[in-house]
Amino acid sequence: MEELTPQEREAFSKLSTQTFNMENQKSKTMKNLTSRGLITPESKPAGTRLAYRIAASIALLAAGYLLGSTGLFTTTQSTPPMNKYALFLYENEEFTVTDGNRLVQEYTDWAAKLASQNKLAYAEKLNDNEKQWLGSATIENSTSKLTGYFVFYADNMGEARKIADTHPHTKYGGGLELRPIDDLR
Repeated sequence: MEELTPQEREAFSKLSTQTFNMENQKSKTMKNLTSRGLITPESKPAGTRLAYRIAASIALLAAGYLLGSTGLFTTTQSTPPMNKYALFLYENEEFTVTDGNRLVQEYTDWAAKLASQNKLAYAEKLNDNEKQWLGSATIENSTSKLTGYFVFYADNMGEARKIADTHPHTKYGGGLELRPIDDLR
């Protein structure tokens, strides 16, 4: 162990005789920092600040509860029904639409209802203008064309059929094909 220098011994001897006043030191530090403009003096008593913090915490908790309970921020059902089904939409020359906006709204409403029940997996409208056929010309030349699809969850084929029966596509002359999706997991 090293010996202390005379200056170090003197400094240590002064420490043992000095008393340290925490409040006095805090006051000096606060005045120094305030005079330099590094902090502003406390304007409210500590109890008031604590009350504001508690009120803000309660408000945030309530807001979080309300947002969570509305379902706005939930993405999917944590345990969807086991079976997934595809509903394919077909059109041919019998398919007639007088109001395209109404058709889109009806399809959107149908999908929104499924989504609100956590049964809609996804849906897409297929592009009518571009396709490439890679198979038998006999099949390609059929009069019906695939125009879109929905994928949804149902407990069984009976429930899936009931869901498919409510889709508005057939009232415009379109056809629907309902197919179970094999689970390959």
